[in-house]
Amino acid sequence: MRTFWGALLYNLLRKCYLQSQMPHDMGPRLLQSQTQKLILSPQMRQYLRLLQLPLAQLQATIEQEMAENPVLEEAPKEILEEPTPSRTTEDAAEVAKDTDELRFDETLRSLNQLDENFRSGVYDSEDLSLPEIREAGRHKDYRESLITQKETLFDYLLWQIGFLELSEGERKIAEEIVGNLSDDGYLTLSLEEIAQVCGSSIEEAEKVLRLVQSLDPAGVAARNLQEGLLLQLERKGPEADLAEQIIKNHLPLLEKKQWSQIAKQLTVSSEEVQQAAKIIAHLDPHPGRTFFDDEATAITPDATISRSDQDNSKLQIEIHDEELPEIRISPYYRRLLKNGKLDAASRRFLKEKIQSAIDFVKALNQRKSTLRRITEEIMAAQPGFFEKGFSELKPLRLKDISQNLNIHESTVSRALQGKYISTPQGTLPYKSFFSSKLETMEGGAESQKSMMEKIRALIRSENSQHPLSDQEITDILQKEGIKIARRTVAKYRELLKILPSHLRAQK
Repeated sequence: MRTFWGALLYNLLRKCYLQSQMPHDMGPRLLQSQTQKLILSPQMRQYLRLLQLPLAQLQATIEQEMAENPVLEEAPKEILEEPTPSRTTEDAAEVAKDTDELRFDETLRSLNQLDENFRSGVYDSEDLSLPEIREAGRHKDYRESLITQKETLFDYLLWQIGFLELSEGERKIAEEIVGNLSDDGYLTLSLEEIAQVCGSSIEEAEKVLRLVQSLDPAGVAARNLQEGLLLQLERKGPEADLAEQIIKNHLPLLEKKQWSQIAKQLTVSSEEVQQAAKIIAHLDPHPGRTFFDDEATAITPDATISRSDQDNSKLQIEIHDEELPEIRISPYYRRLLKNGKLDAASRRFLKEKIQSAIDFVKALNQRKSTLRRITEEIMAAQPGFFEKGFSELKPLRLKDISQNLNIHESTVSRALQGKYISTPQGTLPYKSFFSSKLETMEGGAESQKSMMEKIRALIRSENSQHPLSDQEITDILQKEGIKIARRTVAKYRELLKILPSHLRAQK
């Protein structure tokens, strides 16, 4: 009995001791903490949205905004000076003012009804004779037509990347890879260049590249034709083992269709080699072409860099906005806002629309200013290009522009997206002026694109019976003081869609 009571007393004492050692704030409580987040204001979001629009889409957006916001109007080309009003004209103005107020009330009612119809999708019972409704309906049809816009390879790959479990750094690498794919789906940058841009190791960049290469379409993000074909064969299983060996080790013989030599080296029959060649023939050498839209489209340059009429040695910039409507906030609605007879709901609605119009006009002006500043930086950085072409293109990064203008690199990227510039060398995408650099023996730098032009020029001037090999091109460039490896020359030659030397030889 003593043992029982002793054990019970021991357990009670132990329980009390443990409770006394527990923290007293284990229950629910309120805590304050400080975190830093980048929150974009509505005005900044609108500016960034307008910044990335090409000229044609910007024009449609302005027209849409004018249709949706009644206080925005197109400024007249010439504003005539009004004569000094007499008593009669003042009376007429009062009548016109009353009529305008009635028209404004009608506009408010029609806009409210229009919002309800847009939400419900019903137009049968609505009077489409009002100009506001007709105009908004036209822009609604335009917006719906954009829904069927063809998906790009970039969009499709970004959608797939969203399903991968990636860290923030890995996602940045993946987006950099996807953003540097050619129309054929091949990667145009080396792993070293990607790692340098993203601030990562080459091993991490290669790991992410393998993940991107596992996405659809098969063969995407390959660095050359051989890798693209191997990526596609990996998905065909054991039946493609022989085809994989041929691509890995006997691609030159395959190009010449020397079946017997391949069969001898692999110790298989010629029939098996030809069967494997049939599998290879069904592979896609251009995995990204499915998403490539080769339809002819009219390009409207957003800016022009040309020679000055006064001094032919100087360049001048013109930002094209002559096709854009000149918009302003309607003076009538500004006067209406000052009317003391206006009810509270109409006044609140009018204030919101006027503030929205002010933000929109400011964003338009800021867009034009940003595009001009970026164009000025490109003109200052690439003077040789405007004189002689891509052979004189200097290394230039988005980061260089962003640092010079003290704006974020993503803002520069948005400003250049889908935009073209007219130059003495032709109409080109803005992104054509950006290129990574290769060091020279003297410590200088050559751009990737100028290097490709040098390789193209060497091959054009070669002896057709004894074409230059990749190693010979490498030796010539190194004699000119350019640090470049043979595999880099081979990669640039493939990007230029030029055959290797043994296939360029003409007997």
